[in-house]
Amino acid sequence: MDIISIILVVLAFFFIILFHEYGHYLGCKLVNVRVLEFSIGLGKELWSKTINGTKYSIRLFPIGGYVLPEGEEYKKGEVLSETNFYSKPLWARFIVIVLGPLFNYILALFIFFVLFSIYTYQITTEIQMIMKGSPAEKVGLKNGDIITRIDNIKFDYYDGKKMIEYIHKSKDKVLEIEVKRGNETKVFKVKTEYNKDQNFSFIGFSPKQEPTIKIDILRGIRESFITTYDLTVKYLKVIMSIFTGSIPLKTVYEQSAGPIGITKIMYDFANSGIYQYMMLVGFINIVIGLFNLLPFPALDGGRIFFIFVNYILLGLSKVLNRKIEIEPDKEEILHKAGLVLLLILVLFVSYNDVLRLIKGESFIK
Repeated sequence: MDIISIILVVLAFFFIILFHEYGHYLGCKLVNVRVLEFSIGLGKELWSKTINGTKYSIRLFPIGGYVLPEGEEYKKGEVLSETNFYSKPLWARFIVIVLGPLFNYILALFIFFVLFSIYTYQITTEIQMIMKGSPAEKVGLKNGDIITRIDNIKFDYYDGKKMIEYIHKSKDKVLEIEVKRGNETKVFKVKTEYNKDQNFSFIGFSPKQEPTIKIDILRGIRESFITTYDLTVKYLKVIMSIFTGSIPLKTVYEQSAGPIGITKIMYDFANSGIYQYMMLVGFINIVIGLFNLLPFPALDGGRIFFIFVNYILLGLSKVLNRKIEIEPDKEEILHKAGLVLLLILVLFVSYNDVLRLIKGESFIK
């Protein structure tokens, strides 16, 4: 195993968790909520130090972390201090919670800004990844094939953009594709599929992109926001497809990656170059930020959901002239139940990760 790649994976987990939890920590400081503990990692404590009443710790497994504000272990009837999370108004609680996912987005923006400010990239005609079940896979195209001709149009190695544009415009057409595979030249006939939602045709592969150094700060600013927006929209569409049933749950389970799978993907990308690796880290930050905003108990989005519900109940309280709210102890019970469900889900997905590792299957579909 490449020790440099392992270090890069560990550092990525460290900074992703650090930024997310620092967002919550900063939120606590902004609204004067006492932080009992700020932990990076889970499991056995490796190091800790208490400063001004806050315990800072690093734990064994770098797959999570937490900020423990005063009030997390709420007990009904207890007298709340002014630094207790639940003694704060709803808007203050919202700030504490939302800054976690927001800081993942800030880290993603920073990563994309640096990459796009320093690098530009050229799309090549080399196939980097074949989609499972795609027309390209069915006819026998493979990763590493270099496309030299489609129909009567010849392509140089860096004509990837021109090649993709031609495929996108070839609706319901059988393409004759010539590839260079090692020292051999092979020809395949592939019928395109049409993506109605995005209005383009495809055969199901991603071309290799080669970064080249070209300093452009304005491009970095522009592309970082565009990339963050595009990835957010695409991930939201995937989530909506799951909830609407467009993507079957079986497919989600089979193609999802848990902590083990994500670590393997990051390790593979670390071996493929710093540009591709940092792009992946930026994408993971967006996924984590957006996933945490889902309105599910135990996630940040679940806590935000209860804040909005309490805002509605606060309005009803004024109309009915009596206090109506969800008691913090009831809310914490739901969050703990949600956490148990999430852990069970992680175990199932991790089991699938292990099976795929044993079988030698790719985690990238």
